[in-house]
Amino acid sequence: MSTFEQAKAQCLRALDIIDSTQLTVFLQRDVPSREALRSEIDALESKSLDEAVAGMQQLLNNLLSIYNDPFANYINPKQHQRYTQRRTGGFVGIGVKYRATKNDYPLIIGPLLGGPLEHKDIQPGDKVIKAGDKDLKALSSHAVSELLKGEPGSTLTLSLLRDEQPHSLEVTRQSVQLHYARSEMLADDIAYIRVSRFGGKTHERVKLLLEELVLQQPKGIVLDLRDNPGGSTRAARNMMSFFDESPWVFCEQYKSGTVKRLPREGATITALPLVVLVNEYSMSSAEILAGALQDYGRATLVGAPTYGKGLIQRVFPLSEPLGGAVRTTIAMYGTPSHQLLHGRGLVPDIYVPTPPERLYRDTGSVNISQAARDFRRDLELQELADKYTSDVLDAYANIPDVQLDIALSQFVA
Repeated sequence: MSTFEQAKAQCLRALDIIDSTQLTVFLQRDVPSREALRSEIDALESKSLDEAVAGMQQLLNNLLSIYNDPFANYINPKQHQRYTQRRTGGFVGIGVKYRATKNDYPLIIGPLLGGPLEHKDIQPGDKVIKAGDKDLKALSSHAVSELLKGEPGSTLTLSLLRDEQPHSLEVTRQSVQLHYARSEMLADDIAYIRVSRFGGKTHERVKLLLEELVLQQPKGIVLDLRDNPGGSTRAARNMMSFFDESPWVFCEQYKSGTVKRLPREGATITALPLVVLVNEYSMSSAEILAGALQDYGRATLVGAPTYGKGLIQRVFPLSEPLGGAVRTTIAMYGTPSHQLLHGRGLVPDIYVPTPPERLYRDTGSVNISQAARDFRRDLELQELADKYTSDVLDAYANIPDVQLDIALSQFVA
C-alpha cells in the first residue's frame, strides 16, 4: 500500500468514526455524502504527500465544522501530543509555572513541587531571560514551553533576573508529573481538597490525599471543583466512589438513542460530611461528580450554578502519515436520576455568587507552594490596575473567598 493509500485509509476510518459517533444536536445543514467526500480525497492523489495529508486534515476539519459542535474537531499531531500530555498528567521538562508577558520576559510563578527545580535557586517573580542561548522576550507561552521541554536527562541553563540582578542555574530535564489536586487542613479541623481538572490519574492523587486527610480525623471535607473544566470521566467515577457507595455515577445517551448507566469504580474511603464547591466554570466531569453527590444527598453543593456541559467527547487517534485525531461528541449525559445537564448545569443547594474577577481561581497543575499561589494572585490584582481606581482595587484585594467561607460554615455544630 502506498503512503498516500495509508493516509487515505486513515481518513476514511475517520469518516466512519464521525458518521457513527457524532451527535447531531447542533446540526443545521446537510452533511456531504460519502461519495462526495471520497471524491475529494481521491482528487488529492495528484498532489505531493504533504499537500495531500494537509488536504485530508482540512477535509476532516471542514466536515466536523458542519455539525456546529464547539467540542468536536480534528486535532493535528502537535495538538494531539499536548492533549495526551494533559490527559496523562506528565511531560519531560523542568517543572515550572510561569506567565508569558506581552512585551517583557516570562515571570516565574513557582517550581512544581517534586520537579527538578524545586530545590534550585528560583523564586516567584524571577524573570527568565534566556533558555540556553534563546532569548525569551515577548514569546508566547507555547513558544516558551517548547524551549523548556526536551529529552530526559538533557540539561538546560536558565538565565534569570531577580531584583535587576542576573543569575543563572542549570537544570536537568526529567519526567514531570502534573498534579491536578492538592489538599490541606483548614481551621476547625476541616479537610480541603482542590481538584483543578480530571487527568487520567487524578483520582489516584486524590485517593492518596484523602487517605492522608482522613488519618487526621477531620470534622468534614470541602471538595473544591470551582474553575474545573473537566476531563477524564473515569477519574470522576472513581472520585465519586471514594465518598459514596451508591451504584451509579451518571448516565449517557448515545446517537442510537441507547441510554447507558455508568457504575461506580473503586472503594469508598470516607463517610465524613462533605461540601462541594462549584461555580459557573465547573464543567463536564466536574459536573458529573458534583451531580452524583448531589443526587444521592451525599454532599451539599455551595457556589454558583455550573456551566452546563452535558456532552461527552471521545478522542480517536489516527495513524501516520495522516496522524492527529478526531474528537467527536459521542453522548449526552445526565445525573444518576437522568437529569440532563447540557445547557442547564447544576443548581447549588446554597447559592453564593463567585467573587468578582475570579480572584480565587486555581487552574492547571496546582502542585506549587503557597508563596507561588500568593504571587499569582498579586499578579492578577496588578492586571486589574488598568481597569479600576485604587480604592476599588484595594476593595478587591480584601474580598474574602465567600464561597469557601459559606462552605466551612456548614460544619459548625
